[in-house]
Amino acid sequence: MKLALIFNPGCRVGIGERCARVLAGFPGITFECFDVRAAASLRGGFDLYLRLDDGDYALGGLEHLHPFAWWVADTHLKHSFNNIVTNARATDYLFCFQKDGSERLSRLLNRPVHWLPAAADYSVPLPLFVPFAQRRRDIAFVGTTGKFSLRKVALELIRSEYPDSFVGTAPREELPGIYAQSRLTVNYSINNDINMRTFEAMGAGALVVTSRIRNNGFEELFTPGKDCLVFDDITTKELKSVIDRALVASLESESLARAGWELVNARHTYRHRMETLLRIAGGHK
Repeated sequence: MKLALIFNPGCRVGIGERCARVLAGFPGITFECFDVRAAASLRGGFDLYLRLDDGDYALGGLEHLHPFAWWVADTHLKHSFNNIVTNARATDYLFCFQKDGSERLSRLLNRPVHWLPAAADYSVPLPLFVPFAQRRRDIAFVGTTGKFSLRKVALELIRSEYPDSFVGTAPREELPGIYAQSRLTVNYSINNDINMRTFEAMGAGALVVTSRIRNNGFEELFTPGKDCLVFDDITTKELKSVIDRALVASLESESLARAGWELVNARHTYRHRMETLLRIAGGHK
């Protein structure tokens, strides 16, 4: 099976390079990578044209490519969603990070849209689980604060109350090391999304402490109290209380972190996602 992978390279939130690295090990699969401008000039020669999310939802002249599949992330953002709806009609297969986004798109487009969540991209081969006692820091948050978000409140709490922590951005290649050397990762969901950070941190062995995510499939993927922790309100003392308990009860927290690490590596890597996508869009076993 010959694939054309379409994505603009070097994007911080992009999944193109992640998926290409995984697909390089798939038997019976060959592929070439194209940015969106180059892909617009393609005229056949591939069994599947696969657009991989890079944060840019202007498809730009790809309507003639068939069969065409698109895997999108940001249906939880209003402007992105509107662009996705506009351009999704040209696709033969549509996949979405967010379950509620896939359901909404399916109703609008009147056809199936597949829920395909984000994943951990550095889990093959299986990384070693680092015991909590050997980790250098208490908490890691890798990413941006988000606009008009209560996420800033959580990050200021981490900065002020937990000095042995990392808060900021980092190159994609450094994420595994940052998370693997942190006991906890605090996450605040934007508009109820299940983001990449959840899978990446859990897949590296950090205990994920996240705001509660409702009616978007979170508890179909994870079990709060078994492989992660959740909080409901960062404007009270609840978040600090959850963090403090997790840091004090290190053996219990390590057990939860290990359960999350095992779960993600067993079910939620980009290898698993590519297997599912190709089975649906390409009939590939």
